[in-house]
Amino acid sequence: MEYEIAKIAKVTGKCPACEEYAEKNATTPPKIAVMACEGACAKGEVARRAANMVAHRFARDETVRICLGGAFTKDTGQRNLIRRAEKVIAVEGCFIACSSRMMAGVLSEFRPVVVQADTLYDEPLPFGVDEVPDEMFSVYAYKVAEQVVREHILNDGTCSIPTGKNESCADQCTSRPSGGCGQ
Repeated sequence: MEYEIAKIAKVTGKCPACEEYAEKNATTPPKIAVMACEGACAKGEVARRAANMVAHRFARDETVRICLGGAFTKDTGQRNLIRRAEKVIAVEGCFIACSSRMMAGVLSEFRPVVVQADTLYDEPLPFGVDEVPDEMFSVYAYKVAEQVVREHILNDGTCSIPTGKNESCADQCTSRPSGGCGQ
């Protein structure tokens, strides 16, 4: 396999907010780490929003959101959350798989569950985030997040994704053999 070598200048300081978040979420048992490619294109925006929905709305108690920049560029709290996670889910905007490839470069034993977000919605997206209505980002990110939670976090047949009707999906689809939440 061919590799690209990147030299990253070391910094002595740490981001206090990042380290505080990592310390707070370094729980026992460890949580599932969720990261995204964070790409500047529309596909990366869907992946970023989906990862945030998973970690901050749909599966708060089970997951921790990883700062890709912090985890990749510095061996501190964010990278430690990945090291100790029971599972790492990389929500990738496209087949380039930037986040999982980047982290494999700094963690030799890194083996994430890779979810390629752009295969989970129907319409191809342009590069520019300014070319996509905000509502479309929300719809696609919700669809990706729902599938991530259903298949990789709460894959015991239950789900707690809100359906938008002031109820949770757990009220609707406990032990449902197939189909999405709210369907």
